[in-house]
Amino acid sequence: MGKFVANIPLSERIQKEQEFFDKHFLMSYSGLSKLAFSPAAFYKHYVLGQKEDVYDKNMTEGSLIHCLLLNPEEFDNNFVIGVSDLPSDNPRAVLHTVFNHYKELKKEGDTRENLDEFQDAILDVLKDVNLYQSLKTDGQRLEKMITLKHHNYWDYLIKAEGRTVIDQDVYDFCKSVVEKIQSTSNVMDVMGFFADSFSPLVKENEIMLVKFQETKPFGIRGIIDNLVIDKANKIIRVNDLKKTGKSISQFVDSIEYFKYWIQAAMYKKLVEHVYLSKPEYADFKMEFRFIVVDPFMQIAPIKVSDETLLKWEESTDKLLNEAQYHFESRSFDLPYSFIVNNNELEI
Repeated sequence: MGKFVANIPLSERIQKEQEFFDKHFLMSYSGLSKLAFSPAAFYKHYVLGQKEDVYDKNMTEGSLIHCLLLNPEEFDNNFVIGVSDLPSDNPRAVLHTVFNHYKELKKEGDTRENLDEFQDAILDVLKDVNLYQSLKTDGQRLEKMITLKHHNYWDYLIKAEGRTVIDQDVYDFCKSVVEKIQSTSNVMDVMGFFADSFSPLVKENEIMLVKFQETKPFGIRGIIDNLVIDKANKIIRVNDLKKTGKSISQFVDSIEYFKYWIQAAMYKKLVEHVYLSKPEYADFKMEFRFIVVDPFMQIAPIKVSDETLLKWEESTDKLLNEAQYHFESRSFDLPYSFIVNNNELEI
């Protein structure tokens, strides 16, 4: 790559490269998919740490459905519902300025949290922006700013820090989806929610699996949405919840477009490594399903056949080998197919 990459000087780029390659990288589905699509984009995101903030409605809804169904206790740690009754423009701008002041003070150990504890800062900002200065006293100016509506908005700003902001309509839709999933018996059965003391099932939600590989300069990892060990039938079921923007009947197209087949193949490798390699699971088999939710609230499991999963794994192995070349050569300028053909491709 050139002297400057993504506005980073050569010296800083070399340092970031060294820091990246000094660590043992764990390749995820998203990482391998990005590397296959564009090595340069992978380099910028993972090596240089220049991650882009991308908002995708389906992605947000998918994450919220995951949370409400699989880890509802984590909702307040990850999401906040936006305020519908907003302050008017000028006082809202003042609140944001004071809030930035609050964040800086908090870094220095200041423990104040409530809006009415920042009266001096509010008065200073009001003076700077020449707002409410026609009023005779500071008390009158503070009465304009320290209201119930402004208190609610201040509390919202604090809660929203580091969380995904959603509106009430998105929350209501996702909550309805989860309620429908919970009332769809075949989906709940596949995901192991009907297990009880008489049913020999082990259910894990949002479980991280890792495989370190001696033959490659990176390992692989994945967070499986739902894993069910069915001891009676000697099956390990892997279920991946997907929110799609198209009808459920078109989900096969999404598998190819978003390269979800990479994710399925990597999960197969991880389950084989972590579970099926152990004596107690030696005669178990693995099943993989997508649990698909579409905009029309159609919900159904889509099972991937053993034959298809094997083909996906073979294709993923090819991508992992190409990734190995990029890592060992430290070359991320062009896709592998260009590099092996002397930087050009004949079609």
